[in-house]
Parts: sequence; structure tokens; C-alpha cells
Amino acid sequence: MINEAVTGCCADMSVKKKILVIKQTSLGDVLHASGHIRSIKQAYPHSELYLMTATTSVDIYRHSPWVDHTILIDRDSVKKQGYRKPVWAIKYMFRVLSEVREHQFDLAFDLQGLAKSVFFLYFAHAKRKFVKGSWWGIKGFRDKRCHALREMDKVLEVAGVEINDTSMEFNAGLMERQKIDALLSKINPGKRPFVIFSPFSRWLTKDWPLSNYVILAKSVSEKALIVFTGAPNRKADIDQALLMKGGHDVVNLAGVLNLVEFAELAGRASCMVTGDSFPMHVAGAKKTPVVALFGPTDETKVGPLGEHDTVIRAPNCDRCDRRSCPKQCLNNLKGDSVLQALNQLLEE
Repeated sequence: MINEAVTGCCADMSVKKKILVIKQTSLGDVLHASGHIRSIKQAYPHSELYLMTATTSVDIYRHSPWVDHTILIDRDSVKKQGYRKPVWAIKYMFRVLSEVREHQFDLAFDLQGLAKSVFFLYFAHAKRKFVKGSWWGIKGFRDKRCHALREMDKVLEVAGVEINDTSMEFNAGLMERQKIDALLSKINPGKRPFVIFSPFSRWLTKDWPLSNYVILAKSVSEKALIVFTGAPNRKADIDQALLMKGGHDVVNLAGVLNLVEFAELAGRASCMVTGDSFPMHVAGAKKTPVVALFGPTDETKVGPLGEHDTVIRAPNCDRCDRRSCPKQCLNNLKGDSVLQALNQLLEE
């Protein structure tokens, strides 16, 4: 079933084209493509743009004016059930593929470039196809030395799409804006500057110890209100850390906000401190300055690009790009450099 999203620009039915964009992996990767989807839609303002993405990330485009329809894939269920119920997983994948093949697309883009996404690009009915990567029979671009956003720029250039501004965006609706208005009135009635701390990512090796965030919060609490965010299962961890380290004048919003509400809150913040994570990319989309703490991943490929953003690397870390690593390099990152960068942003 194809889910209707917010319709885009005014459509001229006589010249309307159909365009497919595939971007279906992690939240940060899906958000990365938001500026490129905007550029494609602006290049073809009378088109119907279909976004194929994961059920977990579709909310990023809930209020997008550039996406007309979404085709969803439940990647988490496929991963969980694939080994126990391979027949079910195969049938499910082909049901999703049949949804893709229902349409005759004029253009199709795979901005992910992985086998599990290129599979759908290969079998889609499209007059012209383009991919991020090097795949047989499909025009594309691949340079592993590039930042992920610049790689997608090149894919659009290969397709003849004019590149003006492919910076990320994350739109909220009226309900989300009203909820954040009410929340800030409650937790920050004095309208102080506030800083978001998002300590957790999907990889343990990307995370600076939570205790360090609490110490940092104590150091700057006189200058700004500190707001911790995270998934619901992290709320107790943050509460415990604040209790043990004596954190005060700190708000724990872990588990309180959905993706769109979090993005709206991030757009109101003075700045953010986080690792290489989805919140870091949200800060970029909302033009909120960020102090980004990097360990195993390469900031030149996925790091923030804002004028006022600061990247701080773990000492003696060789960018192993591993989810688990005995070195845990970020544990060796001292708080002084993070505090200095944060203080500088607050002063600015």
C-alpha cells in the first residue's frame, strides 16, 4: 500500500512526471537526502515524487513539501524475522517490490547505493536510473573520499539535476510546534539559552561516557539550561547518572519526544553536544551549532558542515569504523576541550 504524504508544488497534469527516490537505511542517512530530494523536486516542479524509505524513518518526511507519496519497507521486521522465517521475509520483500513495479517512473534514484536498495532500483520500471555507487548498467558516482552529501551532489549532477543548495531540512507541523512551545514554557519559563545533550548513538564506540556529559552539564549550568534527550530506554540511565554526579538545573527529556518534535526542539536550541549520531544530523538540518564528538567514524565523510560547528576527535583514534572496539577511544577524550568549544558557542 502506498501512503499519501504532503503534496508538493502545484502540478500540471499534462506534463507530470513520476520520480522514485530510494533512501531506506539509518535515520541519519535518510535525513542526509532531504536537500537532494528538494533539489530533484525543484528541478521537476510538476512531478510526482515517490520516496521509498523505512517505516522507522518516514516521519522525517511527514511534513515535507517535496514528497508526494511514500513506499515503505519494514526493515526491522525483515532483519528480525529473516533467519527464523526466511520464506516470510522473501515474500514480504517481493510484495514491496511489486508496489515499486506498479508505477512507470521517468526517473529513479538510489541515493543509498547498497545491494539491499539497488535491488529495488534494478527492478523498478524507470526510463532513466541513477545510483550512488558503481553498479553494472546504471549511471552513478562513487568516491569514498567524499563527504556523503557531496557524493549525492555528484549523483544528481550525473542525472543533469542542477545543484544549488542541497543542505538538509527537517520540517515540523503545527502540532509539533505547539507541543514544543508548551514544553519550553514549562521547562524554561525564563527563556534562558538552552543546550541539548544527546549522549547516545546506535554504536557504543561512538558514545562519550554519560558521566562526562553530566560533569559538563554542571560546568555550564550557570550559562544555560541543559536538556538531555534520548530514547525511552535511556531515561533511567540519565536519571541515575544525574543522581550520582549531583546534576542540577538539568532537564531529562529522554523518551518524551518523537522524531519530529525532537527536530523542532533542536531548532530552538542555542547549540547541541553529541556524538556521530542522528541528533548531530538533525542539528545540521535545523542550522543549530553542534559540538560533535568523533571516534571510530570519519568526520570528513559524515561530519557536520555548518560554519559554527566544532568537531572534536578522540585522541589516538585510527577511525576503525567498528561498532565494537576494545580501545573505546572516546573514553579517553577529556572534557576540557569539549567545555571550551561549548563555552565559545554560548558566548557567540
